[in-house]
Amino acid sequence: MIVELGEHAVAVLAAQCRWERESRTRRLWERDASIFSNRDEARWLGWLELPTAGAAEAIGSTALREAIAAHPADTAVVLGMGGSSLWPDVLGRTWNDASSKSPGLSGGRRRRLLVLDSTVPDAIESFLARAPIERSLFFVSSKSGSTIEPNALFELIHARLTAKLGAAAAGRHFVAITDPGSALEARARAAGFLGIALGRPDVGGRFSALSPFGLLPAAAMGLEPETLLARARAMATACGPTVSAESNPGVALGLALGTLAQRGRDKLTLSLSPEIESFGGWIEQLVAESTGKAGQGIMPISDEGLGAPERYASDRVFVDLALAGDTTAKGRAAQLALLARAGHPTIQIEFADAFDLGQAIFQWEMATAVVGSLLGLNPFDQPDVESAKLATRDLMAAADRGPGRAREAADLEAGGIRIFAAKLLSPAVRGAQGDPARLVKALVDSLVPNDSFLLNAFLADSPEIRAKLERIRATVGAARRVATALSFGPRYLHSTGQLHKGGPNRVVGLQICQSAGSRKGGALAIPAIGGDFDRLAEAQAVGDFRVLSERGRRMLGVDVGADPLAALDELAHWIQGALS
Repeated sequence: MIVELGEHAVAVLAAQCRWERESRTRRLWERDASIFSNRDEARWLGWLELPTAGAAEAIGSTALREAIAAHPADTAVVLGMGGSSLWPDVLGRTWNDASSKSPGLSGGRRRRLLVLDSTVPDAIESFLARAPIERSLFFVSSKSGSTIEPNALFELIHARLTAKLGAAAAGRHFVAITDPGSALEARARAAGFLGIALGRPDVGGRFSALSPFGLLPAAAMGLEPETLLARARAMATACGPTVSAESNPGVALGLALGTLAQRGRDKLTLSLSPEIESFGGWIEQLVAESTGKAGQGIMPISDEGLGAPERYASDRVFVDLALAGDTTAKGRAAQLALLARAGHPTIQIEFADAFDLGQAIFQWEMATAVVGSLLGLNPFDQPDVESAKLATRDLMAAADRGPGRAREAADLEAGGIRIFAAKLLSPAVRGAQGDPARLVKALVDSLVPNDSFLLNAFLADSPEIRAKLERIRATVGAARRVATALSFGPRYLHSTGQLHKGGPNRVVGLQICQSAGSRKGGALAIPAIGGDFDRLAEAQAVGDFRVLSERGRRMLGVDVGADPLAALDELAHWIQGALS
């Protein structure tokens, strides 16, 4: 790890000395909650033991792994959300196209590994068209067993498989990964699942990558999960209770990030080798959801790219993760050197190969726990994720009784696009005089240094939609020199959504969705549970927006109507006008 801290080096060294003086590494390993907020943190430190756990506990029973290996499916699909889906997403994006001779592959059967974690109907239908369900093995992953997204997706796919194959055969296309005694465990037994893997109740979702939630899907796609565990075990030893703060990779990283955040450098800007680029999304959830609360937190910024030093305000710390032999790493290193000379802190970490992500998991988990300790936070809860869930449930109940947002009066409307303003922007609505371009300009003009500009989209993550949103993101970021983030819902609700609501009040942005009834074609029903995905996605978007508004965030809600692509073009036009 190469660290360039510039003027912040003395402060980080002082933090290391305090950490050593208070024996916090040892106390962390001893599950001492007093080094955090002294609440229930001791109940959530089981992740410390995962690298040294036996294969049955960390991956799943031998019998289940053999049943999975023998299943005729050519595709494995994880139905999950947040911590249950983000590491499997890294697995698939990193190794789906790996050579069969690559180290760490089992040499047995290979499968594609895909993740379905959307409630947006167009996204679901598009996914299922690409992954024929009768040739897929589905992992229904939920620690609590009550998470609405995987449960609703399971019921949809199970109903379709039952219609094709019959109920008994349909059940054999599913594996449950959940905590003991959950409703999902009971549902899996009743439906005749192929098998059930149980996680540890003392490991939270975003810390569960080295448990069956992350390692059983790895085994299903033909990786050797033991290789990932071995790398993690080596890192756990390096981060052990007697290793000094300076020499401890996880503690040193956490003290640097936490100290920099306290000094205003709270935008963790990630750059990665292309082969492991998706790992940025896993870090994003871990750090944002763990630290973004009580008005504090670190906002990870991924997929933004590296620019010239003058592109950035004084709120950044740059962390680069590079694979040995990556031909793009040299260019990133040169850019990082320019940024360091301009006074921006930089950290560079190199991996021997992609399986070193196993060690990176533990290093970042340790670093995140250290940041929580330094900031006096509980890094293992997510109170504002729960607030958005409650708002969603209330809206779904209301939708069963009558019309939802699709019939609400928008603050402004133009060409089929409906705009809703958060409470803090009410004066801007009056000043806009019915012109949505003026309202968008008021939003953009409110950006100041150290703010972050968000694009949160409850739309299908198609190449066309992503490209249009990325252009808006890049335009605003360059013009206002602010950090930017593009996130798709409902995934971000279980990730950066915690920081948006509970972290520093420096987020400004657009939440974009398509109201129920606007989409072409009929509603996509949710069998057994009731309701439909159209109303569920809308309720999640509206619930999130309402909580953000109550928290005083500067946000506009944009309902794109029947033609999302045309609406995004119009939105880009308004933003370009606001910036010029």
